[in-house]
Amino acid sequence: MSIVLGKKGDMLALGAIPRAHLLPLEVKAYQKAQGGRRLLITGLVGMIAVVILAVGTATFGLVNTNAKLSAEQARTASLMAEQSKYVSVVTVQNQVSDLASVQPIAATGEILWQPYAASLQGTLPADTKITAFTAQLDDTKIATAVSGPLQGTHIATVTITADSPKASISDWLDNLAKLPGFVDATPGSVVLVPASSRYTVSVALHVNADAMANRFVVGKKK
Repeated sequence: MSIVLGKKGDMLALGAIPRAHLLPLEVKAYQKAQGGRRLLITGLVGMIAVVILAVGTATFGLVNTNAKLSAEQARTASLMAEQSKYVSVVTVQNQVSDLASVQPIAATGEILWQPYAASLQGTLPADTKITAFTAQLDDTKIATAVSGPLQGTHIATVTITADSPKASISDWLDNLAKLPGFVDATPGSVVLVPASSRYTVSVALHVNADAMANRFVVGKKK
């Protein structure tokens, strides 16, 4: 139940708890402003806490990254120190590799004369022996064969002097044809040695590229 008193809209409630606002309105406005400030301060503190947390996380990540970087740098330095112990080995390996690459070039046109002379010895007739053996390559450009008048294509000439019990050496010339790289054989002088009744005979033998050793050629035939 209410009774209207005074100005329009002013109502008096009967039986209600009496209340009175004795403080000025400015005090109420101040209190309201204080609540807003507290709310603003709380939000600001929360924001600062978030920023501090983010900075702390970033700082921790940076410290962790720097620690890993330092560990990797130390590991790299250790590896470099270990590697320096084997510099001489690497140098030798490089020298071996360089040597392997130039060997085929250096050995181009190589004929192993000592084994070839041993093969020549095997062609001699009975009681005949080699007293002199000379060999020369016929061209400084080994890969280019040399051809002369009445001569087969060849790369080297072997001159053989032998001590023989007889002047005829036709059977020996036939045996020479079995040598690797044989092109042709031309008999030279035949001289009788009175003191021994034996003959000193000479033969010029031409050989071709089949006599080359080819020691460093990949895939060469054995």
